[in-house]
Amino acid sequence: MKKNIIFILVIGLILGSCFTKQKISDSNDKKEEQADADFWENLQVADEGYQNRFDYKGELEKKYAASGQYTVDTLTAPSDEERIKLYQFYFPTELKTTQKQWPVVIMANGTGIRASKYKAIFRHLASWGFIVAGNEDEWTWDGKSVDMTLDYLLRANNDAKSPFYHRIDTAHVGLTGHSQGGMAVYTAAALFDNSHRYKALCPLSGTAKLLGDSLGWSFLAKIQAPMLMAGGCGDFDAKALCPPEHMRQTYDSLLNAPVILGRIKGIDHGDMLPRGDAYMTAWMCYWLCGDQEAAKCFLGDNAEILGNEAWQDIKRKGL
Repeated sequence: MKKNIIFILVIGLILGSCFTKQKISDSNDKKEEQADADFWENLQVADEGYQNRFDYKGELEKKYAASGQYTVDTLTAPSDEERIKLYQFYFPTELKTTQKQWPVVIMANGTGIRASKYKAIFRHLASWGFIVAGNEDEWTWDGKSVDMTLDYLLRANNDAKSPFYHRIDTAHVGLTGHSQGGMAVYTAAALFDNSHRYKALCPLSGTAKLLGDSLGWSFLAKIQAPMLMAGGCGDFDAKALCPPEHMRQTYDSLLNAPVILGRIKGIDHGDMLPRGDAYMTAWMCYWLCGDQEAAKCFLGDNAEILGNEAWQDIKRKGL
């Protein structure tokens, strides 16, 4: 009997050792998986101070690349819509203590990107005096989640329980987006009941080529808001996602909107949002806030963008 007990204990120790090793191995695997998940969860499209990576050639471009005058606060709001999940808002802290109404800029996300990945971009834009809004939709091309975000803000503006109650300038709403989010700019500005509300548009590295081929290019004639359309000269943008011929076809099909088209030298797809947001910010400041200094970037024979050494292939119409 004693021998049997000893045998069972030895077997138990051996098996226990094997199971412990397996548990340690499983635990290590899980830790590695969690570390990977944490890395991707915390990864941002642009870090704070991203502007320091770029060589801005225009003096006004440098001005609007820098932070504006406002300190910024944030809040989130849950959504029952599966594709939205959560609304993200960045806004001037002053919104909470004054009766002033603030213009809005909505951001349409690029493929697989959520608004929570745009923290530095949102904060920069909000520092210039905007309520910046986004959501967690990773497939924005059809404009539906953009439209739902605008609907949310319009309701919040009339909701006495909302921090945005009577704080939104609903007559001055802008829309921007990068990559697939650039496509969403076209659909949101053309195909919805709210489309007329947009007063400034800026698709970055996003053309209407796929949409035009599918829906018919005439849908772009519905867009009337001024548009700054920008792409990069790097291979991925120039040869695949945003080639100049697609940009020109989109430009030519925008029959009823003032438009500027331009491409940034030495910049490819991944950097177009952080590099392009200087003039994007200026575009919003002019059309939504009446900033006449920002207007000098785009209007007149001496518009800064025309002589900016970092930009090429500039085309303008309706301005």
